[in-house]
Amino acid sequence: GTYIDIGDPIWECPHCKAMMWYDEKINKDKQTNKPRFSLCCSDGKIQLPLLHEPPHPLNHLLFNNQDPKAKNFYIKFDKSYNTGKGPPTFRIHGQTHHLIRSLLPMPNNPPNFAQLYIYDTDNEIINRLSQNPMHDMLDEQIIIAIKDMLVHHNHYAQKFRMARNKLHSTAVPDLKMKLISQRQTDGRLYNLPTTTEVAALIVSDEHLADKRDIILEKQSGLLKRIHELHPAYLPLQYPLLYPKGEDGYRLNIPHKDHANIHTAKRKQVTLREYFCYRLQSRTNEAHTILHSRRLFQQWIVDGYCMIESQKLNYVRQHQQQLRVDKYINLTGSNDHPETLGRDGGKRIILPSSFVGSQRYMEQLYFDGMVICGHLGFPDLFLTMTCNPTWLDIQRKVAQSNLTPNNCPDIITRVFKIKLNQLMNDLKHGNIFGNIIGYIYTIEWQKRGLPHAHILIFLHPSNKLPNPDDIDQMISAEIPDKQT
Repeated sequence: GTYIDIGDPIWECPHCKAMMWYDEKINKDKQTNKPRFSLCCSDGKIQLPLLHEPPHPLNHLLFNNQDPKAKNFYIKFDKSYNTGKGPPTFRIHGQTHHLIRSLLPMPNNPPNFAQLYIYDTDNEIINRLSQNPMHDMLDEQIIIAIKDMLVHHNHYAQKFRMARNKLHSTAVPDLKMKLISQRQTDGRLYNLPTTTEVAALIVSDEHLADKRDIILEKQSGLLKRIHELHPAYLPLQYPLLYPKGEDGYRLNIPHKDHANIHTAKRKQVTLREYFCYRLQSRTNEAHTILHSRRLFQQWIVDGYCMIESQKLNYVRQHQQQLRVDKYINLTGSNDHPETLGRDGGKRIILPSSFVGSQRYMEQLYFDGMVICGHLGFPDLFLTMTCNPTWLDIQRKVAQSNLTPNNCPDIITRVFKIKLNQLMNDLKHGNIFGNIIGYIYTIEWQKRGLPHAHILIFLHPSNKLPNPDDIDQMISAEIPDKQT
C-alpha cells in the first residue's frame, strides 16, 4: 500500500508556541487554517516560564555532537542493570521517592551526593569518582567542568557551599539547613528563585517550617524524604536538567485567565499539565530536557510516578466523596471480636476511574464481554506496530541530531496519530465493509515501541463466511528492510 506521511510538526500553538502536528488539533474532524491544541497547554489554560539556555559547558555538551567530549558525555551507562543486547531499560517497582542525607557524613563514612559540596571539598573530584562504579570510564575534565558550572550557577549548590563555609569558619554545633517549599512569586512567570528563597541556614533549634520544608541535620544517619510536590524535588534529582536550580512543579500555580476560568472546577496547574507543557518543543525555549537522551527517559518515568502519587493521594483523601462504602463494607473484623483494631488497618479503595486499578481492569473486561454478547464474536484481529524508521519519526529526530531511542515522546505521538488515522479509515473508509463495533488496546514492547491490538466486528452483510474470502483480505510477506 501507499505510505501516508503525516508531515512535520510545523503548526505553532497560538497560546504557548509549541510546535505540533496538524492531526493533534482539538477538533480532528474539522479542517481549519488556525488549529488549536490541548496536548501542550490545554488550549491556553497553562502558562509556565520558558526554560533558558543552559550555561557553558553543558550547552556545548548537549548540542554539539561533533565534539568528542560531547559524545563521551552520553555513552556511559551502568550495564549491571541492563544486560543483553536490547536498549537500556529504566524500570521501577513499588513506589519511587527521593531521599537526602544530612549535611555531613557519619564518622568513617565517605561523603555522598550533596555532602560532596560540603565535606572534604579539597578532594571533591576524587570523592565523586570513587562513588561511581564506572569511574574508570568517566572523563575527569568533564566532571570538573560540570562541577564548576553548578557551583557558579546553581542556587542549591551555592547554598551547600555556604554551609561548608559556615562549618569551616566557626564552631556551630547545631547548624541545620532548611529547604524551603513556599514561593512568593507567580509560578506562571517565574521559576528561578534566588539563593535565599531555596534554602536557609539555621543555627538554633527555634525556627518556623512549613509541613513540606525539609530540615537537614548537621550530622545524622537518617535520610529525609523530599515530597514530590516540593519545588526542589526535580532540580535536586536532575541538576543537569535544571542547571540553575530552577523550580520544578510546585503547588498553587494558577491557570492562565481564560473565558471559562470562573466556571472551571479546577483553577490550578496539575502535575500532568506541568509535564505535558515541559514535554513540548518550542522555538523560543531551550531544549535542555528534550536533548538529555537517557536522562530524559528517566525524567519521564519519574514524572509518571509523581502523577500517579498525586492521583493516589487524591483518592486517599476523598474516599467519602468517591462513595467507596458502596464497593465494600469492612465488617471482617466484627466477625472476630478477638481481632485488635490496629490489625484491621485502614483500607483504601481504588475506584474504577483510577487507571490500572483492579476495578478499572474489571470494568473494561465486562464492557468487552457485553459488546461481544451484543454483537457476537469478533471477525478480524488486527495488530498495528510502531516502526521507528517511519519517515515522520526519522525527519523529526534528525532535526535534533537524536535517534528514535532517545525520543519516546515523538514515537508515542506519531504512533497515536497514525492509529487514529487507521481507526478512522476502518470506520469510514469501508475497507473491510461496514464496521459495527471495535475494541482495541495499546501495549509497549520491551524495545519501547507501542503497538495496538484491534478486534473488529463486521456487519452481517460483510461477514467472511469461508477461507477463500479471508485469503482475499489477508496476505503474508517479508517486509522491506528499507521501510
